[in-house]
Amino acid sequence: MRPISHILCTVLVGLLLAGLFVSCNKDKEEATPKSASDLIQEDPSFTLLRAAVLRANFADALKAANLTIFAPNDDAFKAAGYADVASINALPVATIEQILKYHVFNGPIKSDSPQLGTNTPVQSIGGGIAYITKTTSGSTAGLTINGTRVTKADQQVSNGIVHTIDRVLLPTATTILSALQSDPANFSLVLAAINRIPTLAVQLSTSATTQPITIFIPDNAAFAAAGSPLTNLAAINAASLTTLSSILGYHATLGTLFSNQLTAGQLTSLNPTSAKLAVVITNNVPTIKGNQNTTAATIKRADIVANNGIVHVVSQVLKP
Repeated sequence: MRPISHILCTVLVGLLLAGLFVSCNKDKEEATPKSASDLIQEDPSFTLLRAAVLRANFADALKAANLTIFAPNDDAFKAAGYADVASINALPVATIEQILKYHVFNGPIKSDSPQLGTNTPVQSIGGGIAYITKTTSGSTAGLTINGTRVTKADQQVSNGIVHTIDRVLLPTATTILSALQSDPANFSLVLAAINRIPTLAVQLSTSATTQPITIFIPDNAAFAAAGSPLTNLAAINAASLTTLSSILGYHATLGTLFSNQLTAGQLTSLNPTSAKLAVVITNNVPTIKGNQNTTAATIKRADIVANNGIVHVVSQVLKP
């Protein structure tokens, strides 16, 4: 018969080995990195994003390899008008899928990525172009996408990187012209003027990102208030091409400028004489003033993104 001490020793060794085995398995499980899909499912700040992913059956897409995801938090969805899960579920599936695809990019995009500068164009998996800016110093240091601040950067997951953002990104229009054409109730007069200038229409309809522009677009109310020759369609069609070209070119400038990138000073317009636009900042809010305007125009809708540039809707026709 074995001594009791020998039996106890054998039992203790067995328990110790079992404990080590369980501990190793637990450590192994804890060391397994989460996918982007897992992070979104578990993070309490993404309840509305989770609802959108579920509604669009998009979870598997977020498990693909080598992704960068700009993930809107709950505050972002609420600011966009989606207060709860019910409001997300009320959206068509195709719309949600399109929105989600615009937040996902192939390949790593980190806050220290050397290829990033100011408004670097990057194509989403949905095909739309987003503009990412890296700022390395000052109070605004960090990443922005389409002028939206990254609030939590470089969250490493097993299949890429997640950045938290505080605004939902809306998929881009293919071109500036198509963005205006999608809202004729507000832009029928400016579209009529653009169509009179074939070279401008071509520039606004190209989907190339090589030479983007920023354009300040007056809506129909602004055109009607501007007087001759912009009051109505008949007046626009009767106006001289020289006059229309001068006015329309004065509303555009080369490059991409989001509203939070407008600083006090002057912008060189695409007017034939390269006339200057004045940017005035009051209480951190930018306004735009033409040479012949008595007051500055307010920006009624900012940061409408197209593959070939940025649209800001303004309250006045700008006069060179």
